[in-house]
Amino acid sequence: MKRILLYILFLLSLSGSLGASGDSAGSDQHLAPSAMRTAESHKGFSFNEEGLPIYGSQLFQGDFRDLSFSGFNPHYQVSVGDVVQVMIWGAMENSLELTVDPQGNIFIPRVGPVQVQGVRNDELNNMITNRVSDVYSDNIEVYANLRSSQTVKVFVSGFVRKPGLYQGFSSDSVLYYLDQAGGVDPERGSYREISIIRQNEVRQTVNLYDFLQKGVLPIIQFQDGDVILVEARGNVVPVIGNVTNPALFEFSGEKVSLAGILHYAAPNPDATTVTVRRYARGDKSTLVRTLDELDGVMLRPGDQVRVSGRHVSRNILINFTGEHEGPGYQVLSQGASFRDAVELIVPSSYSDMEALHLYRESVAQRQKELLNQSLDNLERSIVGATSSLLEEAQLRRIEAEIVQGFIERARDVQPRGQILFESLDRAMDLTLRDGDTIYVPSRNELVNVHGEVKYPNTQTFREGERLSSYIERAGGFTENADERDIIIIRTNGFVETVGRGRRATLNPGDEIIVMPKPDEKRFLFAREITTIIYQVALSARVVLGL
Repeated sequence: MKRILLYILFLLSLSGSLGASGDSAGSDQHLAPSAMRTAESHKGFSFNEEGLPIYGSQLFQGDFRDLSFSGFNPHYQVSVGDVVQVMIWGAMENSLELTVDPQGNIFIPRVGPVQVQGVRNDELNNMITNRVSDVYSDNIEVYANLRSSQTVKVFVSGFVRKPGLYQGFSSDSVLYYLDQAGGVDPERGSYREISIIRQNEVRQTVNLYDFLQKGVLPIIQFQDGDVILVEARGNVVPVIGNVTNPALFEFSGEKVSLAGILHYAAPNPDATTVTVRRYARGDKSTLVRTLDELDGVMLRPGDQVRVSGRHVSRNILINFTGEHEGPGYQVLSQGASFRDAVELIVPSSYSDMEALHLYRESVAQRQKELLNQSLDNLERSIVGATSSLLEEAQLRRIEAEIVQGFIERARDVQPRGQILFESLDRAMDLTLRDGDTIYVPSRNELVNVHGEVKYPNTQTFREGERLSSYIERAGGFTENADERDIIIIRTNGFVETVGRGRRATLNPGDEIIVMPKPDEKRFLFAREITTIIYQVALSARVVLGL
């Protein structure tokens, strides 16, 4: 019993400290605020580049190589092997599909060879029409268009996953050929320096960051033997924190503007501050700027960037649930007390205003952490247990399987996060936090009895009746019941423990929980299991047995 009282006092001290300075978040549940939120916002300033993607690595997942692009843009220049469709009607009629020969010509009957190599697609019709009109000046109409382009073979080399020779259309994009080669090697290759080489000369350079940010992709007409060369990756800088794209960002040269890198990282709307840590020649320095003060700030190799937000709230949102007739949410000023919130409650004729509950997510999170610590310790103890005899080892193995199942069930329990009041009057000055939930219970004349009784039930309250009478009407104790410590949870959430034979004054709405008792002769870690059972019962009102 002493152990249980100490644990309750610990929860009370915990709730008091959290009431003064705890973090919080909203919940729509009056008894169980949402589970643990991500701890990212509570971490210190640290960088872990392992696992951070290189910006642009999401491009190459096979989506570009699945569909070749055989269409033409107006600037496409006719090449050897392309097919040109020519239709002539009037004084003569003909429909032709003509392949551009190695000399760059197509041959039109009765007209002769027509030089089309190098002619832009948007000029092809006029050029052929004029050439035919030179021969047939009257009563001739001509229409010409590019029907299909030639296939070409392009080398993809440098820092890609699968360098090689790949086939496609001359009108295919550089992304098509890169994707066929497995994409840029994110560990070594550059996404900003990709060269298109023809006859040992760099004809064009592609920066995939422009494609990712602006949708800009250079129009390249490939020829047989062209080389796509992915250069070595340049310097990188990691950006983490309150951004849309946490990643490693590549840049060329020895420095790059912080504003330019953040343009790619895309700070979230609530971001306010940028912190840069620099490690150079054994020295470490830190620079802090707001997002409005980035002019002239340059990054260098080895720098690390974190974007964060400092939220100064002028009001808080409080959730009201249970038996009341007012709105479900109320906005209060920052620093409002529990009394301020209680004054806003519109009670119904059934509201029990003397048994109000207060729930806070940060309390639930702390209760969950304490429970997980106890479960981790128990799990380590089971793994480390040794036996000197074969028979004992077999018993320990069976015990370990049973206890492991208990541990797995206990890890699924979500504490409620209730802040326990020694008295309602003393709780009135408690400072509320954003997202706190106030539950207004209903007055009732019932007493719930559950746990290790034969017939868990709900009974009508009977004035002056002893605790044992309620347990008897629930069928009495089971063989697994711990009769030494019985928990009574009052309507205001406060917890009392009593032993068999001891008198306890019961009130309408009380809850009686009979706890299970692990067999100390059967289970090596019975005491530890008992402690965890009480933790679960007190924080979540769940009776968890073996």
